[in-house]
Amino acid sequence: MLKTSKFSEYKTKNNIDLYINNTDKFKTNYIHLDIVRPLSDEKNVSKNALIPYILYRGSQKYPTNQSISRRLDELYGADLNVSVARRGENQLLRFSIEVINDNYLESEESLTKKGINFLYELVFNPLLEDYDFKPKYINKGYDFLKEKILSLKNDKNSYVIERCYQELCRGENFSLYTLGTINGLKESQKDNLYDYYKTVLKESPIEMFVIGDIKSSTNIYEYINNHYNYKRDLKLPLNNTVIKTKDLEHRELEEEDEITQSKFCAGIRVPITRAHPLYFALIVYNGMLGGFSHSKLFSTIREKRGLAYYINTRLESTKGLMLINAGIDVKNYNVVKEIIEEKLDEMRKGNFETYNIEWTKKKLINRYKSLSDNNHSIVDAFLLGLINGKKDSLNYVINSIKEVKKEEVMKVANQVELTTYYLLKPGSGQK
Repeated sequence: MLKTSKFSEYKTKNNIDLYINNTDKFKTNYIHLDIVRPLSDEKNVSKNALIPYILYRGSQKYPTNQSISRRLDELYGADLNVSVARRGENQLLRFSIEVINDNYLESEESLTKKGINFLYELVFNPLLEDYDFKPKYINKGYDFLKEKILSLKNDKNSYVIERCYQELCRGENFSLYTLGTINGLKESQKDNLYDYYKTVLKESPIEMFVIGDIKSSTNIYEYINNHYNYKRDLKLPLNNTVIKTKDLEHRELEEEDEITQSKFCAGIRVPITRAHPLYFALIVYNGMLGGFSHSKLFSTIREKRGLAYYINTRLESTKGLMLINAGIDVKNYNVVKEIIEEKLDEMRKGNFETYNIEWTKKKLINRYKSLSDNNHSIVDAFLLGLINGKKDSLNYVINSIKEVKKEEVMKVANQVELTTYYLLKPGSGQK
């Protein structure tokens, strides 16, 4: 039994979902808050992405980067982070602070509660000027995001994965980039961003997590319930993802760039998400196909044939997607495609031994056990379950993987449909 497996669940009077994991495993207490928005259109996605990087600059109580840094130092070097993420067709505006466990301090006043207060000031009491966010901070946030968007093209692996997702889900909200677009950022600056943010705070699901040795979960709940008093009128669902299963389009695309090693991605649809009975069989299927060094794709394409510098698979289990990602010589493109389709067919026919399943399950279980060693990973894993309506503990996940049968893996294999090939190859950089 993993010590970090259990969350206690609460709802505050202003409709914040609060999850508390009371464990003595870590030397720090981690406080994390997600505001969940639907991926909707280029402009709103860009606005959402911009907001955390504006709030990070200063609040009413801590109006400058210097005052924020000073407060973090006063909290014994607390670690503050903001970011933006995508889970299915949901955009997460993420805020977190990590503080030393109160057991390691002689102070009578709880450092965890001070961290909770600090996060409240950052998220709910932003610094304003003329009824909007401070223009200086808007511009800094804009410049920061613009640079991150432009830098995607320089990270070829991430770029290829994003482009494959865009083509695999063309016309769907999932194709929107998590950080928005340059044009979307420009358009967002024409609006009153604070008015927009007030709407975001009022109508969006807010998921909050506290994990660490806090002694009393009820005490922390009551503290948050009393201090997080921003008036909200929750209107939006937690999960806005649409799973497409019909009229799937097949595409094959190539782009050129000034590179020496081609980057290749194959996009797959699989109508199995976290709440589906075959979800754990899907995890095993993914591991057998390309998740580990013993998998079919790696052992054949990389090890036996020497056709790839690397090859692996990844799941987007909220949207029902799988990607095969590889670095290859462009001359091997067609033969790599042939082998991939051959291996997919082998999985459909059950052309694999029981020991392949058992070895994959062992590797997966070790991976999930390692999640329990990191408080951030525990929160992310539990949030993924929340979004998908299946709040599974890590213990439940591990036990479910153990029970997966060959017939279930074959059922998954026969629902998989490869629809998209995307190749980034050496050239002039023109499409």
